[in-house]
Amino acid sequence: MILPAQKNKIILLRLLLLLLSGVMTISCATKVKHYPVINQHLSSQNYEQALQVIKNNKDAYPKRNAALYYMEEGILAHFALRYKESNESLSRAEQIMDELYTRSISKQTASFLINDNTIPYRGEDFENAMVNLFMALNYVGLGLRDEALVEARKVDNKLNIINSRYSEDKKNVYKEDAFIRFLMGVLYEADGEDNDAFISYRKAEEIYRTDYRQNYGISPPVLLIENLLSSAKAMDFIEELTEIQGQYSDVTFRAPAKKKAMAEMYLIHYNGLGPEKFEKRWVVPLPDGYLVKVAYPKFKERHYQIVRGVTTLKNLKSGVSYEFSTILMENIGSIAVKNLENRIGRIKAKAIARATTKYLATKAVSKKVKEKEGNLAGLLVQVAGNIASVATEQADIRHWRLLPAEIRVGRIAVPPGEYEGRISFVNASGATITSREIERFAVERGEKRFITYRTLN
Repeated sequence: MILPAQKNKIILLRLLLLLLSGVMTISCATKVKHYPVINQHLSSQNYEQALQVIKNNKDAYPKRNAALYYMEEGILAHFALRYKESNESLSRAEQIMDELYTRSISKQTASFLINDNTIPYRGEDFENAMVNLFMALNYVGLGLRDEALVEARKVDNKLNIINSRYSEDKKNVYKEDAFIRFLMGVLYEADGEDNDAFISYRKAEEIYRTDYRQNYGISPPVLLIENLLSSAKAMDFIEELTEIQGQYSDVTFRAPAKKKAMAEMYLIHYNGLGPEKFEKRWVVPLPDGYLVKVAYPKFKERHYQIVRGVTTLKNLKSGVSYEFSTILMENIGSIAVKNLENRIGRIKAKAIARATTKYLATKAVSKKVKEKEGNLAGLLVQVAGNIASVATEQADIRHWRLLPAEIRVGRIAVPPGEYEGRISFVNASGATITSREIERFAVERGEKRFITYRTLN
């Protein structure tokens, strides 16, 4: 038979063990010491070495961070042009995240009593969509346009599903992706599907004009409007063509027949490091006057100098040179910040409830111990419980660290033939930060060639 005093001690022991396990969980959080090394390799264009570093540090990711590991491995494989390997990693990340939407009650309870670091990481909402975006780009790199379109459609479907879980007054700002719609239009156009291309371009223009302009400061890009006008002309959509030209009177476009006689080169530039998540704390007063500290995550955008890439191509037969610049089409940094801001109210509410529960539980046990064991014992319980509560109250700052801050795109139409060139990455003053040679390549009539580059500076 357990006596009341013993029962109180058992309750106290269980509470302290639970909080202690939370402290141990925090101490075993994913170490990030290898990320500076990876960034050094990326900055030096040593993509294979960067990929090897993440593989060598797989053990630094506990099981609950498995999705995070595969996201990092997948994007590094993408930068290394290992598209098939990248998709294998990103597909595993997607599978884990999908399964985590049906989490166990026990893990939910642990996250409520300790902190969100105790549960498996299922990614931010925008990270979930970015997995499929990069899988689509991998298939583009492999020349598998149909498969790329499948992944592109998943981005739209996934964002719809994610937002359907939230009430009308708490929908995410990031509910549609303009860049993926643009990419779909290019892929449809490459397959000669002018009607589907027009639909995708038209939807992309709408998203840029409404969501992206307002939330991320990106107006409909000129190269998108050029493609939209060309596809409208190809379909003889006279009414739509007139309407679009009325909105963008300064944009000219190449006639569909002339466009199909040319080759197009698309340069996709991954620029900067995505924002970093860190912990913020604020003090919340309880009804009895006690102050509790509550932790929550926040994104901070990281600085980078490069503002665009300027590409020069030379036709090796004619000697004619062509120049074009990249423009911003996907501001991943702003999407990350806005996405977290959208749900920060829910995160804070949970954190306040968790801190309050810890305090009240400790206070109740302290009161019982005080009645049975004396004032000193009760005070010690209260102090120990409050210390453990503060120690375990930490924000979940896990995130996909190796995402670029932005995706910039440049495009040029050139006659079929052989080319070589150089791309210079410049700052706001036009000074070159770094440059890279574009190896000799050949393009055919009607071909759309994609080249990718990664910069961190």
